[in-house]
Amino acid sequence: MRAFSGYLILMVLLTGCATSKRPPATSGDPREWEGTSSAPLGSRGNKSPYTVFGETYEVMSDSLGYLEIGVASWYGRKFHGRLTSNGETYDMFAMTAAHKSLPIPTIVEVTNLDNGRKAIVRVNDRGPFHDDRLIDVSYSVASLLGFADEGTAPVVVRTLDELNYPDLDVAERESELFYLQVGAFARETGAQRRLDQVRNLISVNGVAEVDVKILTSELEDAILHKVWMGPIGTEEQMDALASLVEAANLGMPLRVDVE
Repeated sequence: MRAFSGYLILMVLLTGCATSKRPPATSGDPREWEGTSSAPLGSRGNKSPYTVFGETYEVMSDSLGYLEIGVASWYGRKFHGRLTSNGETYDMFAMTAAHKSLPIPTIVEVTNLDNGRKAIVRVNDRGPFHDDRLIDVSYSVASLLGFADEGTAPVVVRTLDELNYPDLDVAERESELFYLQVGAFARETGAQRRLDQVRNLISVNGVAEVDVKILTSELEDAILHKVWMGPIGTEEQMDALASLVEAANLGMPLRVDVE
């Protein structure tokens, strides 16, 4: 269990208000960071499968082409100075993050979908071990992305293949990915109901399987729970899914562009 260090001991206390006069770090030049995501499975931080809190997780064999939307949280002072999964010392002011399945280390770009802010970070830890969380970033990253005060934010996480695999001829992503927002609710129960309705609609009609999830935005005066479908492979599939949702009287889906 040393691989997970003190980070896991207090995982239930993922977020907190970390205060310090030290300013947030800047993203720096990721080309100066050592290591790539091609570290072999089984090396420190890459044991696969592994079990935490009774749940078993598997580490991806590589990170090429990874892109996912989800909810980001952050961890700060409670873990500052403890060991990360790969044996480094966690620094809440460094540009690092924890992810359940990406190889360690992996360089990723995180985009806050609420404000468009971006940060380039290096995954060197495991977590967050909550079903509704995708990535756990340092305090500095959360500050740069503008959600340190709120605690969570909806994000896009994509790997920077050209940095993770500098020796490979990595082609640029040519295919566009499409997403649909099929509802936004003040109460999570409303979002969960819509999510269940959309999943049932997809199943009953036998259309191509597409991920449906809830993204939570913590705003200054409200919390919005948004139901998203995607990624969707083609514009034709997106239009067909939107028509299906409308025909079922589940609202008018909105297309969301993710850079």
